Amino acid sequence: VITVCGMVKSIIRYLNIRWLPEAGGCILVGVLGYVILSHMPHVQFAFDGDMFLRIMVPPIVFEAAVKINKQSFRRHALPITIYAIVGTLASTAFTAAILHKGSMMLNCTTIPIKESLIFGALISSIDPIAVLSVLNNMGMTDSDAIYVLIFGESLLNDGIAIVLFQTLVHFLDESLVVDSEVIFDAIMHFVVVACGSLSVGILSGAFATIYFASMNGCQTPLVECIMFFCWAIIPYYICDMVEWSGIVAIVANGFVMDLFVVGQKRHNVDDEIEFLVNGTSNGSNRARNNNRGQCWSFFNYEGHLSEMANNHVHFVIEIFATLMETAIFAYLGLFLFSSRYHWSAYLAVISIFATVMGRVIMIPTLSHVNNVFNRMRGHKNRANSPRGEISEGVNVDRRMQLVLIFAGLRGAMSFALVEHIPMFDTTTGQGSRFKPELKSMTSASVIFTVFVLGGATPYLLERLGYSLSKEEDSVEITPLVQRHKKETSSHFRQGAFPTVRGIGSIRQRAQPSR
Repeated sequence: VITVCGMVKSIIRYLNIRWLPEAGGCILVGVLGYVILSHMPHVQFAFDGDMFLRIMVPPIVFEAAVKINKQSFRRHALPITIYAIVGTLASTAFTAAILHKGSMMLNCTTIPIKESLIFGALISSIDPIAVLSVLNNMGMTDSDAIYVLIFGESLLNDGIAIVLFQTLVHFLDESLVVDSEVIFDAIMHFVVVACGSLSVGILSGAFATIYFASMNGCQTPLVECIMFFCWAIIPYYICDMVEWSGIVAIVANGFVMDLFVVGQKRHNVDDEIEFLVNGTSNGSNRARNNNRGQCWSFFNYEGHLSEMANNHVHFVIEIFATLMETAIFAYLGLFLFSSRYHWSAYLAVISIFATVMGRVIMIPTLSHVNNVFNRMRGHKNRANSPRGEISEGVNVDRRMQLVLIFAGLRGAMSFALVEHIPMFDTTTGQGSRFKPELKSMTSASVIFTVFVLGGATPYLLERLGYSLSKEEDSVEITPLVQRHKKETSSHFRQGAFPTVRGIGSIRQRAQPSR
C-alpha cells in the first residue's frame, strides 16, 4: 500500500495535478484497498486507534516541531498563539453551536450539546500534513509568512484540541449533573493536563541536552542518531502513562532539542542583510553573547551533535515522518467508508457547514484582535523608540485570512480522536449513543476539507497574488513582501545592495539544507 501511495504521490507531483492533494491521493489508495479487502472472504480488519496515536503520530509531530524555523516562529508568535489556543476554543464553541442548532432544525437526528462539543473539539484539530503538502507543492518555505502561520498554528493546535477533547469526554456520563463545580473541575483538568504535558516535554528536552553535552565525543554518529530518536519519543510515552497529552509534550521536546541539541547554526536572510547594512547581524550578536556568558553552560545554541550526526539527523527524521504520514492517509482511506457508520445526508451537510463556518467566524475575529495588538504595540514602540525604529508585528490582512480559512484541512488526527469516543454502556451510563453518527460526520468533514478546500487552495493562492519565481525556485506572495521592500528600499538607494537580484541570491544561499 505504501509503495502504491508513493507512486501516486510522485505521479501527482510530476504531472502537476493541482486539484488533487497528495494526501487525497493516498486516501484514494486506501479507499481502493478497502474495496478490494471487503470483497475478499474471511478477511476482517478494524481501525486501531491506539496504534495510530502511539506509533504513527509521534514521529510526524516531532519532525514538524524540529523542522519549523524557530526565528520565524518567534517573529510570528502572537498570531500563532492566538489562533492555536484561543482559536481552537472558539472554533469548538462555534462548531458545536451550529451543529446542535442545525441538527434540531433539520429533519434528522438531533446531536446533543455534549456530543456537539466533543465533535467541535476533535474537528478543530488542523492536520499539518495535509496543509503543508499543498504549500510545499507551491514551493513555499519557512521564509514565507503565511507558511509559518499555518505551520505554527497546526503544530500547536493539535495538542490543544486533544487536551480539550479528553476533558470533554469525561462529561459523557448520564449520572453526571453539570453544575459550576463540575465545570470548574473540567477547567482545572484542562489546565493541569496542558501545563503538565508542557513541563514533561521541556524537562525531557533539558535532560536530553544535558545527556548529549555530557556524552559529546564519546559516541559514534550512528549512536548519536539512535539516542536522538530515543530521547525524542520519551515524553510522549511518559504522558501517555499518566493520561496527559503526548502531543503537547513531544512538541515542547522537539523545540528544546532543536534549539540546544541540534543547535541554531543556520544563517537566514535577515542576518545576512543586517550584516551587509550595519556590519553586524543578529546571529553574530547571539554567537558573541553565547561565547561570553554561556560557553560554560549546556544550554547554548551551538548544539551538541557531531558534524556527521547533525548532517544526517534531519534527513532520517524526515524519512520516518514521510513514511508514517503516507501510511496514515492510506490507513484513513481504508476505514473512511466503514459499514459501522450511520450515514445521514442531513448530518453530513450540517457537519461540513459547521466545520467550515466555525473557522470562517474564528479567523477574521481573531485576526482583528491580532491586528489591534500589533497597532497598540506599534504605538508603544514608537513612543519609546528615540530614533523612530519600530519593530512591527505581523498584520494579518484579508487575503491572508482567506488563505488561513482554506488551510483548515482536517485529517487523520480528527479521525483517530472520534474512534476514542467510548460507546454507551447501559450498565454504567457512560459513553455516547451517537458514536456512529459522529464517525460518519467526521469522515464527511475530512473528505470535504481535503479534496475540496485542499484542491482549491493552489488556485486560490494564484488568484490572491502568489507567483512562482522560476529564477529563485520559490514562491513569493506579493502583498507580504511589500513591507520588507519598503524597509530595505532606503538601503538600495544608499548603495548597500547593488540590485534586487542580490537579495534573491542571498535568499537562495540562505535556504537551510536538511
